[in-house]
Amino acid sequence: MNAIDSLDPRVAVAFYGHFSKLTEVQEAAIEPLTAGKNIVISSATASGKTEAVLAPLVSKYWRLAAKANALTLLYIAPTKALVNDIEKRIYLPCSTIGLRVGVRHGDRDDLIGSMKPHLLITTPESLDVMLFRKEPALLSIRAVVIDEVHLLYNTQRGLQLSILLRRLRQLIPEGLQWAALSATIGDLSGVREFLVGKDQSAMYLSYPTRRPIDAQVRHVASESVFLDLIRKLLGGQSTKLLIFTNSRRECERLAGALHRDDTLRHSVFAHYSSLSPEVRLDTERKFASTKTAICVATSTLELGIDIGDIDAVILWGMPGSVESFLQRVGRGNRRSNKTNVVCLIPDDSPSVTLDAMRFVVLIDAARKGELPVRAPYDIFGAVGQQLLSIIASDGGRFTRITDLCEIMAHKTYLSRDIVENILAELASNGFLQRHGFKNQYGADEVLHRLVDMKLIYGNFGIGSQMVDVYHGSKRLGDVPATNLMKLLNGSLIRFAGKCWKVQKFSRDGIFLQPSPATSGASDFSYGGEAVHTDAFVFDRIWKLIHSSELFEELLAKELRPRVAQFIERIRSVCSQEHIPCQRVTEGVRYYTFGGYLVNKAICLVSRKVGFRVDDISLLVPSEIDWTQIPQQPAIYNEFFPLLFETSSGQSIYQRMLPVNLQQQEFLQEWLKDKTIPLVLARLVKGKPKLVKEFLV
Repeated sequence: MNAIDSLDPRVAVAFYGHFSKLTEVQEAAIEPLTAGKNIVISSATASGKTEAVLAPLVSKYWRLAAKANALTLLYIAPTKALVNDIEKRIYLPCSTIGLRVGVRHGDRDDLIGSMKPHLLITTPESLDVMLFRKEPALLSIRAVVIDEVHLLYNTQRGLQLSILLRRLRQLIPEGLQWAALSATIGDLSGVREFLVGKDQSAMYLSYPTRRPIDAQVRHVASESVFLDLIRKLLGGQSTKLLIFTNSRRECERLAGALHRDDTLRHSVFAHYSSLSPEVRLDTERKFASTKTAICVATSTLELGIDIGDIDAVILWGMPGSVESFLQRVGRGNRRSNKTNVVCLIPDDSPSVTLDAMRFVVLIDAARKGELPVRAPYDIFGAVGQQLLSIIASDGGRFTRITDLCEIMAHKTYLSRDIVENILAELASNGFLQRHGFKNQYGADEVLHRLVDMKLIYGNFGIGSQMVDVYHGSKRLGDVPATNLMKLLNGSLIRFAGKCWKVQKFSRDGIFLQPSPATSGASDFSYGGEAVHTDAFVFDRIWKLIHSSELFEELLAKELRPRVAQFIERIRSVCSQEHIPCQRVTEGVRYYTFGGYLVNKAICLVSRKVGFRVDDISLLVPSEIDWTQIPQQPAIYNEFFPLLFETSSGQSIYQRMLPVNLQQQEFLQEWLKDKTIPLVLARLVKGKPKLVKEFLV
């Protein structure tokens, strides 16, 4: 019997009636889901994962939903844009069988009104809002889908969702079936443990990406070179190009350059998070319907938002992670089942050769379907947010510590001592107050203010939550929204080199007027810069340099001699077992190709002072005895406080944590990345080799 025969016939026709055949993952998901089991799916972009889980879940629950006329299925996606796109995608098959589909996020709430949806698509933050407001529609949910789970795995938003799912399960005595989906994830069992805990059973369905990738790496020496390349790729034909950048500034820069070109300006679109939802949706619609178009975007279009078939994906600069690279290239040409990718090294690259090697390694990993493997992180920031949300949702009334601990019980590392430690820190900062003689906590003044500012629901990084600053109607700039927590009307603040008096402030903006007085003025708070570290990439670069694999065809002609000379220079003086080093004025520079965190840890454990590190090297005042370097990350515990660095990636709730828990969070990458002990083992066995020149 075919798997599809297990589906309700009406559902099978609605979801798969126009399919010539089911994909592998769609076939595999039917039996476990219709049997009520939980699953984690990893499958290639465009393999039909959404239908793979919804068809069997709808088949199992749609009659119950229709009979009860109640919300029964919950679909959680990480962004509002993806929520909107999924609604468009599943509306027709669901409506065919009379299933109402609704959306709940910051711009729309389909739970308002008498006709509740049977299937609701939402974000983690909106689920938090619904639980905060004790939404009665949640009580009838029977199954949950979590999409693009790689964006949530080992993150604060993921921990927030994990606790939200636990809170939701406590409301539903019948139990809650779940499915988690991703195109890029290295450890499926880790997803289950991180999102729902070890006590929940699940099946793992993995279909690694094996999609052919036609890629080329080029260096863009100037804006004119970039424009010439775009014209060449368009070739006077109907062509769609999707250009990914790593920042809003670069997005605006490239879009501006394209707009200034008379032959290209009418085909150019921009897409990034600062644009209003209406503008982004309009961009998506126009780009999808235009035959020849160029869209310059940040990570907002990494996900499976329907913008039509893309003829080529262009990467302007290095993505932040292997997973991000895979998501971006996965948006490429789906019609031919082959991805066309052009990897561009920007004109301001500090090391063109090294960036070329990084791109080559990412392409190689993508072709082979190989990903970094990281065990589930023990993190805490969202615990504080959820403790505050739970207490505030009950009107701020005193809540027993035991009851709060029970909600966190599925996370085995969250002992009562840790929960109490977080509660005590929140109390010391005015968010909570402890009952005088009972083991209970209730709301204090700052928590009520947090709710009023609508900062209670999210775990986004400090640097990603901004509020505009105005002088009258003139917009001066923006600052992190956390500044709202410390402002007072009439207080003095320094901004843009001047002193200002705060007139009023809210999430709509901070309004200032010039002040002649300067005494007692304070500064806005700004997040620090996050340091990107990925030992997986740099370790692979070192191995690729010494391998026999051929990758010259990935490089544009002008890059090949440059990279070949670099590789030959290394191979001529050392082997893979060596650690190249140079004597310099400041001491000794070792080229480890181990990543920033590894290099910093080695300097600390070697007790070097005045060291400097980057992703491929470390500079120390004297030689390192590599045989004495510990191979297991946990042995470095003496130096954990010194490894710790704050960043703009921290949420306001992470900043509220006791310092020891902030340190423990930061160290999760060090302790849970499976590549790091392999790099340490390579370096411990390595033999330092003095070289005269090692220019990157």
